[in-house]
Amino acid sequence: MALNHVISFFSTSNPVLHYWEEGEEATLGLKGELKLEFSGPKSCIGFKSRNNRYKCPYKYEGRIQCPFCNSKDISRIYTRHDFAGYEDLQEEFAEHQFSVYLVSFGERVKCGVTHAERVKDRVKEQGADFYAEIMRFKGQEAYEMERLLQSHFGFANAVQSRTKLKLLGKETPQALEDAIVKLESAAPFNEYLLDTPFPQKIDYNLPKKWETAEHIDGKILGAKGPLLFFENSSGAKVINMKGNHGMFFTQKE
Repeated sequence: MALNHVISFFSTSNPVLHYWEEGEEATLGLKGELKLEFSGPKSCIGFKSRNNRYKCPYKYEGRIQCPFCNSKDISRIYTRHDFAGYEDLQEEFAEHQFSVYLVSFGERVKCGVTHAERVKDRVKEQGADFYAEIMRFKGQEAYEMERLLQSHFGFANAVQSRTKLKLLGKETPQALEDAIVKLESAAPFNEYLLDTPFPQKIDYNLPKKWETAEHIDGKILGAKGPLLFFENSSGAKVINMKGNHGMFFTQKE
């Protein structure tokens, strides 16, 4: 029997695992009592178009996405502003409203861009405790400002999941508050700030003590970005689900 191939993990209100099951995309809601065992090797998850997801035609092993599938994935219109094959989206992209936001993980501040209507959901997907929407622009201007802010202020472009795991329990709004103060006094960036941006907090209601795990075996408690929490007779556990992208899993009874 073919193993299920992990595509991605999302954690907003209800944690969900997306995976390939015998060539078809499927989803598994992570709730209640679960036992999932993960194994390698990591293999290419394929690529997503505007309306469909496709398996890797080369069954590439060794990385989450092979060069071919990476070049076909619709995400490149956001990461590289490359519209080859998606030319019909370019005009829509140029007119869409995007938010530039800051999030903090411990003392690290990350600057990102997302659809204006998705700011809070995007923050939850990343598992940040504190965030602030700071600017709004249309289309590519938002991404150009993101790069400028990262370069000028040293804001991170990404924070790795294993770093988020190390910073659990060290959440504080101080770094984000300091970043906003710097922005407010720095021309010309302060000219583009939304009125009185301030840190907002997201509460995740998760255990205060835990041990790390490599597999899921217990009652699901919830998620904080890529980190999934569960508990069993030996206590609360946390697993880095992003680290399992491209892996395979079996579900045990």
